Amino acid sequence: MDDLIRESMDGFDEVWRRVTGKPGTGCAERTYTAEDMLAPLIAGEACAAQVSAALARICQGQTRQVLARHAAGAKARLRRLRAEYFIAGGAAAPDPGPCPMTEGRQAALRRLYLDAVALTDRYEKAAGAAADDALKEALDAFARESELRARELRALLVASF
Repeated sequence: MDDLIRESMDGFDEVWRRVTGKPGTGCAERTYTAEDMLAPLIAGEACAAQVSAALARICQGQTRQVLARHAAGAKARLRRLRAEYFIAGGAAAPDPGPCPMTEGRQAALRRLYLDAVALTDRYEKAAGAAADDALKEALDAFARESELRARELRALLVASF
């Protein structure tokens, strides 16, 4: 379930109250598990690792080094997220599958930048909702790393013009 659907479901009782004037639907409030929070983060880091590695192979110089470092960092975060997913639910995280690759270096770099910005927001939201202190600390650290990665990617993108 993606964040947009989750937010829509979370706000349903408020919309129902405004439309009907009744206090609520009586539906039980949905609680999200750690697995619900971690699955989109796993997919995001898997894509970041794949796209960063692919771009590093076709870029040169400092850009190649930065992208290779980002790919390695994304792979490390992906391993940690998969471990946390297993710890939370006792099952292996689902394989997110391949990521679509945007044509052109600048377009792919832009997509990577926008994804890093979105991933930062997801990490912050997940950290705020995490019940486990160790998971919360890890997600906070990942949010800071993702924010730094987004800034570096933006600088690379600007420098490419």
